[in-house]
Amino acid sequence: STTTEDPPTLQEGLTQFLEAKAKGDDSGNYRRNANRVISQWIDWLAQRDIERFEQLDETVLAHYAEHLRRRVAASEAETTDGGIARSTAWTYYNTISAFLGWASKWGYLQENYARAGLAQESMPDRSTTQQSQQQFWTPAQREQILNYVNKRAHDAIDEKGLSAEIEARDRALVAVLAFTGVRASEVFRSEHDNRTGRQGIRWRDINLEEQTISVLGKNQQRQSAWLLEQAIPAVERYRTISDPPSDDWPVFPTRHAPSLYESARTHLREVDNENEESIEVILDENPIEEVLREYQIVPPAITTTGARSVMKRLCEAAELDIPTPPEGPGYLQLHGARRGIGDTFYRMDRGTAQDLMRHQSLETTKDHYSHIDATEGAKRASEMLDESNADQ
Repeated sequence: STTTEDPPTLQEGLTQFLEAKAKGDDSGNYRRNANRVISQWIDWLAQRDIERFEQLDETVLAHYAEHLRRRVAASEAETTDGGIARSTAWTYYNTISAFLGWASKWGYLQENYARAGLAQESMPDRSTTQQSQQQFWTPAQREQILNYVNKRAHDAIDEKGLSAEIEARDRALVAVLAFTGVRASEVFRSEHDNRTGRQGIRWRDINLEEQTISVLGKNQQRQSAWLLEQAIPAVERYRTISDPPSDDWPVFPTRHAPSLYESARTHLREVDNENEESIEVILDENPIEEVLREYQIVPPAITTTGARSVMKRLCEAAELDIPTPPEGPGYLQLHGARRGIGDTFYRMDRGTAQDLMRHQSLETTKDHYSHIDATEGAKRASEMLDESNADQ
């Protein structure tokens, strides 16, 4: 990607974006609609004193998503306060996402924040048609990625023993996603959400005997997510290999070296009262992992962005056949695991699916999987019609 020393303002970026689209194959209608939607978004940001790309982050996009959610609620409550349909809200959001995706390619942003978990989870639920088109882990995909990480972990443990921590972590990470129905923001660290419950799950949050994980749910309340038996061996083995020094240790600590060193320096400076010279000596002479354990410094958890990177790497290595952009994401998305396990259980038992997904009512679960009801209903009606015709 290309970077500039002086990134443009959002308004200048919009001009560049539209010019780039004019040079491509995009229709004039797309450019006109994009100009209208993005201009309205830039005006909305300006009211909050945000005018440059460097001021954007995941939280800003989450606030915009909440703004769209309120407009959808106004529409469904039949008020006149700027209400819009769910499909329109997602059209707006996807247009902004396309703009930010372009900006990230040019180096104006570190990443497309519209694709972050916190922002997407703040959006209203999609319409029935949109929900049926969302990516979810199919049973075959779930089995394929699990087979890959299982074999990879087994081979690494046979070869390296307790040094196979990365492979064991990756297997546990996939197992937790595949067999719990958790949201990514509930188990991984959110870069722009400082609440305690959004800093990644700790070992104290996992109860293997009761098969539960304590998480901060979407309703901002602590909830017990199910940890299905199929995930337990991977999590147990990973805990043995990683040997966390305390229950406060993140289940999935980051391996991002700058973050680890920053945590160590902060702790040594503020808790152990070491001077800067001695801190650098400690860090220079010892591996960072040993420093963290010796001084009981709890590292940060892996972020949702980091977890997405792990899944991209694993899916590529496992050679999963997943469409790449613009047709698809190119990998198994974090939230797709939740949709996938929910889809599996909804087809077997609606009530169990509701409990697994932690929906307050069965109606919420039905709203998420109404496309399944429609398909099954159509099949039953077709069979009834065939039987009726046969009787005549």
